[in-house]
Amino acid sequence: MNRIRTFHDPETGKTWGTRIDGLNVILASGGLGKTKEVVKPQADEPAMRRILEKEEGVRLRKGMVLADPHAMAGSPCMLRHLGRVYTGALAIAEFDGGLLVNQFEDAGQGDALWRIARDGSAERLTFVGANTLAWKLIPVPTLNKVLFLADHQIRAWDPATNGVVELTRRNGMPVSFLDSQGTLAAWHEEPELVVRDLATEKDQFRLKVEPVLYSGHSPQLTGALSADGSMLAHCAQAGRILVHDVASGTIRFTISGGFEMVSKLVFTPDNRQLIVKELYGRWGLKAYDLATGEPATGWPDLNDLGDSEFAVDNARDRLAFFIHDRAHVYEWSTMRKHSELRIDQVVKSAALAWTHDGLLAVRTDLGCVGIYRVE
Repeated sequence: MNRIRTFHDPETGKTWGTRIDGLNVILASGGLGKTKEVVKPQADEPAMRRILEKEEGVRLRKGMVLADPHAMAGSPCMLRHLGRVYTGALAIAEFDGGLLVNQFEDAGQGDALWRIARDGSAERLTFVGANTLAWKLIPVPTLNKVLFLADHQIRAWDPATNGVVELTRRNGMPVSFLDSQGTLAAWHEEPELVVRDLATEKDQFRLKVEPVLYSGHSPQLTGALSADGSMLAHCAQAGRILVHDVASGTIRFTISGGFEMVSKLVFTPDNRQLIVKELYGRWGLKAYDLATGEPATGWPDLNDLGDSEFAVDNARDRLAFFIHDRAHVYEWSTMRKHSELRIDQVVKSAALAWTHDGLLAVRTDLGCVGIYRVE
């Protein structure tokens, strides 16, 4: 184990850092040229990781920030703490040169949107709404809008006016999804699937669907737009995914399999495969060939991933998924493992997003926002 990290206090300029020397954890603090070191011997590497996680977490929660744009592969380029309460909603997306994330506010009993810059500085942008959580964020740069899934309603935020508008009514059934490609957006507006061109404000596709209850208790419905916006895939029942042509409304592909409740669908960048995340059943992550409807060849056994998140890097042929305290990165076309990153300040849940330059952004259930260098 070999690493050195330096944190700083944006208000006072004081620094604090950690480094490893054999089985010793060395904590260094100071400012204005004065540095004090404390050596804490540890029994083994797991013990070192525990004390580093604890000590660094304390400093992050006190407002210190890690900013290391030249970090080595596998290390964070930025870490900062944001917020105290974990509500279950974790949303993150690249935005305006930094990151856009949600943060719960006690006063309004709802989420606010924050921008986190790459140097760790933070700016509160807008309040989502009372008694409302933001579950997914999708910036649409060409229209200067940010779409977000507000519980089971679609809303949009305009950074220029700071206004939030409702694009749909709130669904009565607790089921919804949101996806966007270009100026097209797709969602569930009970009782229909909708694909809307946000530039013209005209619907391109509508289809009535009836979500099936999984084991009699949880309604199932999720969907995804293809990279070029020509197809909409949706799953409303266990073991069956339909892929529609947006322009004609016809079914182009049908996928049948042993998957049960599906929580997320994503088309691969070439529109040849559909990645499927199973919520129950085997809790698996798999891909299906659209032309044949069969499981993609060469896909490894990725079952028992729990309620983990995944993200596809379209520009670099990569897929990352989170499980336990690590992000695993694969080349999606071959599904050969590329790398593995240990994620800081997390219990069991994290949201992932790729940046335009191939870094992995992470929002954890302990309130930490990070950017990691993968290669």
